[in-house]
Amino acid sequence: MKIAVICASGIGDALLFQTVSHLLQQEGHEVITHSAHLASFGSWLPQGRLAPQPPLEQMYTFFQSYDALFLQHDNSPKAFCIQALQKPLYTFYSAHLTKKHGPLRDSWDYVCDPQKTMVENIALATRKFFGKKAYENGLTPPKGLVHRKHKLQIAIHPTSSSPDKTWEKEKFLSLAERLQREGYEPIFLTSPSERHLWNAPLLTNLGDLATFLYESGTFLGNDSGPAHLASYLQIPHLVIGGNGHQMPLWRTGWFPGKLILPPQWLMRFKWPRLHWSKFIGVNKIIKNLKSSVLSD
Repeated sequence: MKIAVICASGIGDALLFQTVSHLLQQEGHEVITHSAHLASFGSWLPQGRLAPQPPLEQMYTFFQSYDALFLQHDNSPKAFCIQALQKPLYTFYSAHLTKKHGPLRDSWDYVCDPQKTMVENIALATRKFFGKKAYENGLTPPKGLVHRKHKLQIAIHPTSSSPDKTWEKEKFLSLAERLQREGYEPIFLTSPSERHLWNAPLLTNLGDLATFLYESGTFLGNDSGPAHLASYLQIPHLVIGGNGHQMPLWRTGWFPGKLILPPQWLMRFKWPRLHWSKFIGVNKIIKNLKSSVLSD
């Protein structure tokens, strides 16, 4: 059977839902994963077929050649367009509202348990749909790499897809200075376009990022795709998250890490919620790094 797996736009989404593709490939299906990111892993992801997502106006004709579709419903126009196609459609919902998404179909839809990680929810969805839990996504380190080769090296990802998910720059810089004084080797990792702002090494693609993380001792960053990558690569990590309501679902789920959240009462008030990073200090991050991450 020819199946399309259609991810949301983030790097983390691509890593997570590639587990569905990997399982279906192992079961003998012809699978194409539609994501803007996965091809950038290069030799780290040698198996399977990858393709970008088509423009909205081409959705109907583009997916006609498939026997079935697996959709991560992200509430985008793309998702609603695919939902309307006359095709067998497995749909994965982070949350579901009947008035917005239509009635649930027992055999074809899965709605997340918000208290479980996305990794576990995807595994439960594939067991429901296909009879087996999916955990592996096929990422494989190229020969010659040594896992956690540089134990004192702390890979720090100080950016994210949105300002409201990002800890303050001044705090990241202060944190790096303190770690360096204590004998660690903090190194900022960013996209090529942002590296001049952080004195970061040039990582031209996601394969370069995966290689750097795989040989680092520790990862520290915002709620973002590289955090999920560090988790998959079994790197001890600490994630700074701003949204206490969503993080039980979106926390890393392969290799457990430390999650730091602002006080829960912030979620009840708009201004504090929007300025959550002011309520997480450098001392708290240092303390938690030493007690639960750097000790690994």
